[in-house]
Amino acid sequence: MNDGRARTTGGAGDRGRRGRPRRELIVGAAALLVVVALVIAVVTRDGADEPSVTATPSGDAEPSDLLVLAVTGAPHALLAVIGTGGGRPAAAIVLPPRTTIVVPGQGETAVDDVADLPGPSVQVAVSNTLGAWAAHYAVTDLASLTAAIDRSGGLALDLPEAVTLGDVVLGPGEVTLSGDQVGALLRVPGDDAGVRWAQVFETVLRRGVLAPEDLDETTDAEGVIAALAEAADASVELAPVAPVAATALVLAQPEFDELVRQLYALPEPLRVLVQNGSGEPGVGEEVARRLLPNGFRVVLSQNAESFDHEETQIIATDERFSDDAQRVRELLGTGTVALSQVPSGLADITIVVGKDFTA
Repeated sequence: MNDGRARTTGGAGDRGRRGRPRRELIVGAAALLVVVALVIAVVTRDGADEPSVTATPSGDAEPSDLLVLAVTGAPHALLAVIGTGGGRPAAAIVLPPRTTIVVPGQGETAVDDVADLPGPSVQVAVSNTLGAWAAHYAVTDLASLTAAIDRSGGLALDLPEAVTLGDVVLGPGEVTLSGDQVGALLRVPGDDAGVRWAQVFETVLRRGVLAPEDLDETTDAEGVIAALAEAADASVELAPVAPVAATALVLAQPEFDELVRQLYALPEPLRVLVQNGSGEPGVGEEVARRLLPNGFRVVLSQNAESFDHEETQIIATDERFSDDAQRVRELLGTGTVALSQVPSGLADITIVVGKDFTA
């Protein structure tokens, strides 16, 4: 890239988009023991006087407005988050392929599979990863993106290494690619797939390539294009990742959260563990949709030990979170609030969703 702003902080790989099993993140046995203890050792809440501990951004900074963009049609994820407003420069983060994230209602899921979900589900999954609600999303496909690139006269890129696309060798150095060549570049598998997407995406933003008619799914086509225009000078960062068991990647912590706070001035979310105790599909995603805009993040999403829970339980893992547990009850519109006598480093609030919860 001409200005070198896209940073490489983690590898990426390819995937099979058709029927490939989801890569599961291995949850440690100690964490599961904590979860079991939280559910067993609860007592009915008797009225707490402690204030809510919901965090707020430091200083006078306002949080950025967030937009999730997904491009389908490649053999790996092409996902990005754009932040604008709040009195700071626009910025974008690319989620590298093959990275595993917590998806409410689905558990640990590779971002490659997240990119195949319907737009509203992508919105929830990526918002949960950020720990803040992205009010807008847009989904396009690679064919529409490449057509838009051709419409704008091609895309000028500074390739750090030579790339072979069919019978053509491009780079290293500055080259102007057609839409088809950009599409071929983004389809090439490899550990640098995320780096290539970050470089292309930064140039797409700078050139203002996309138009409302290029979007397949979106909350507001005109508003999304306006936000992309506002982000024309945005720096694009590659999310930091770390390997797990040599077969998958996870977001490196606390580096990722620190990057998000630095770029978008977002408050630190309260950690929530969600268990489906009703057996109804889609429960986890709907719970997250209600909680994420209100300062919560789902750190673990799984089934309860049984699906015979009639009433939703909302368990504060410490007296400090009692008010927030009550707030969760108000957001869900049902449930009983309890206080655990066992402190936890895993979650601040545990929710066991019962049959009384309605989407």
